[in-house]
Amino acid sequence: MRKLIIIAGSIRMNKEPVEPIAALQRFDGAFARLIRKYKKQLRDSDIFFLSPAYGMIEAGKKIEYREPTTKDWHKPVLTDSEIRTLRESTSVVLEKLFRRNQYDEIYVNVGKSLWANLQGFEAIFPKTTKVTFAQGRGIGPKMSHMKAWIESNFQNRS
Repeated sequence: MRKLIIIAGSIRMNKEPVEPIAALQRFDGAFARLIRKYKKQLRDSDIFFLSPAYGMIEAGKKIEYREPTTKDWHKPVLTDSEIRTLRESTSVVLEKLFRRNQYDEIYVNVGKSLWANLQGFEAIFPKTTKVTFAQGRGIGPKMSHMKAWIESNFQNRS
């Protein structure tokens, strides 16, 4: 079965090229770089970024560069209206995904500020779907957890 990976889009982004490129290439944070490193093994997974600027987007979707909406990517400052809009658009994307695919596991690696946009998403998919959340406080521990999860779930897939 397929796996769904949801990670936060980072403030660190590639400004070049000017024309739209895949979100996985545009976002250049630590988690995006880790996904790029293991991309070949992750080919049977759906990978999405959750970003205040772009919403919930597939890693392969071409996006243009936009200036970050905040200087501190750990704590994007969103108005109640922006949170509501992002939550609604995220729900629409997730509902379409779950109608189209069956996932045996979902891996979520987003910070507290973006987590509010995913709250309640468990009600959309079957109870048999396992949900794994990135563990640890800060980038280092979450990177280690995500790398270990990828290696344990996608070992021998090259």
